[in-house]
Amino acid sequence: MFLSYSVSIVIVSLALYGLWYVIKDVWNWFITLELVQLPDASFIVLVRNMEYEIEDLIRYLINEMEDGGHEYDAVVVDCGSDDLTPTILKRLAGEMPALTVVLSSRTMRPVAEALPLCRGSVVHVLDLTSRLKSEEFVAVVASLLRQHKRAVTVRSRAES
Repeated sequence: MFLSYSVSIVIVSLALYGLWYVIKDVWNWFITLELVQLPDASFIVLVRNMEYEIEDLIRYLINEMEDGGHEYDAVVVDCGSDDLTPTILKRLAGEMPALTVVLSSRTMRPVAEALPLCRGSVVHVLDLTSRLKSEEFVAVVASLLRQHKRAVTVRSRAES
């Protein structure tokens, strides 16, 4: 015998540990296969008086949408800004085909105006006028677009 008993136990333990990780990786690969095509999604983003932040936020949203692997579009509704936000949004809409800009007044219902412009089956409404802060917007967009596919479960109608 070439090795002592304790060394051979360590070698066998390491081999079993490596085998466990190979099986775990194969299982993770199997369950992340795209078995169900998720529907396309749209984002409605409500903004007002955000001239210093809006370009970075919209560019971040569009970049994340392009990396998502699905067809996404964004409708940005300016809710009566008094600054350069509408001008910036019009310029961005000219650069980005997935972006649509709607100029609205404060008294109108912005979601009702923007909803017919959405192309996706699922619509996410992100309100930067009063509910979300810029930092929260970035976190929410990352969370919505980068979900792990294994976290999504699809139940058939027979199970319901």
